[in-house]
Amino acid sequence: MASTFATLSMLLCLSLLFMSIDPSFAGHHHKKHHDKHNKSRLKKLCSKTSDSKLCLDFLKSDSRTSSADNRGLFEIAIDLAYTKATDIHKDLNSLYDSSGDYKLKDRYNSCSKNYHDTIRNLDLVKKLFNDRDYKRIEVQISDSVEEIRDCQNQLKNNENDSHDLKKRTKEFELLCDVVKVSAKSLEGKDRDDKDRDDEDDEEDD
Repeated sequence: MASTFATLSMLLCLSLLFMSIDPSFAGHHHKKHHDKHNKSRLKKLCSKTSDSKLCLDFLKSDSRTSSADNRGLFEIAIDLAYTKATDIHKDLNSLYDSSGDYKLKDRYNSCSKNYHDTIRNLDLVKKLFNDRDYKRIEVQISDSVEEIRDCQNQLKNNENDSHDLKKRTKEFELLCDVVKVSAKSLEGKDRDDKDRDDEDDEEDD
């Protein structure tokens, strides 16, 4: 019996010694758990969008995603949406300048205005995010989607789509959806945190 106890004690000491010599052991375990939690968070977010696979592809294209919390995922989504919108807006202006078809020029000009207003909305969304005004973010994103759908209608019968504008406009609409879902998630989390704080205050009273 004493021999068994001595053996177990020695094994425990060796285990503790190994962990103290190699702190990466605990760090690796923590990182593995953290990565698993982040993947679950990301999957849950994208499952609420109109295209979960494309949502995952977009977010995973950003190196920040692997370590992002809920607010971090929102920032990534809004950055991706903003970049997509500004790129499309720039191409629309270029197509307007180069086209000799007056009907097409009118469509490109109309779409350019849609994207101009959308970019302005996204600038406001960034400010609202810093203010944690998630409810108004949803309103601004809904307005942006309306602008983009108007552009989609303008381009619907455009056979010469050399810049993949229809496809990219749909991708932008998805990114707007990701931003909106993220905002709702953050709004719910803030509400839950406030409720817990209120409960703690009542207990203190």
